[in-house]
Amino acid sequence: MDTSAISTSSTKSATSFDKLSSDMDMFLTLLTTQLKNQDPLDPMDNAEMTNQLVQFANVEQQITQNQNLEQMITLLNAQSAASSVSYIGKDVQYTDSTTTFSGAPVTFGYTPAKSADILTIKIVDSDGKTVRTIDGEKTAARHTITWDGLDDDGATVADGSYTFVASAKNADGDAIEVDTDITGHVTGSAVDSSGSYVLVGDLAVDVTKIVAVKEPYASS
Repeated sequence: MDTSAISTSSTKSATSFDKLSSDMDMFLTLLTTQLKNQDPLDPMDNAEMTNQLVQFANVEQQITQNQNLEQMITLLNAQSAASSVSYIGKDVQYTDSTTTFSGAPVTFGYTPAKSADILTIKIVDSDGKTVRTIDGEKTAARHTITWDGLDDDGATVADGSYTFVASAKNADGDAIEVDTDITGHVTGSAVDSSGSYVLVGDLAVDVTKIVAVKEPYASS
């Protein structure tokens, strides 16, 4: 777990408290001196003193709230770390269109919002080059394809990151929205200040994108 951001926030709160305490001590010293030396015929304005004390109290309350939030973040990150570890060794389906290929077939899911007249799936490498083009199913339901890692010429592509681009059109040529998902095997987990992730190959997947989890198929 990356706790650097949390530690930095905690240090800032502690520093803020120290500065507030120093400022408060200085204010009380000045206030005491003024009270001792005030003109009895022209005393200090009590309302102004009260206003300044209220301001100090408000700042102290805000710093306390920040410390409580930091403690909550630390606890939530610890819980996220435990949650992400539970995915290791399982197959997960997550809402995305990018995955990694390392020799094993990749399962891609796509769901047209409406039945389409044309539906094409392009598999694009990290350089933006289309390596494979596939005609997809056109009905408004979730479909899957399992890519074996071969390009349009039948050659196996290099290991790396690949994106599935699904485009659909109706008979009038209007675009139809297509939701996409990937199914991959989780090999690790990670947590940082921005969230919790599982590792599918070398790809970090936000756990909030996971929509299904299952035990991997064991061949006999």
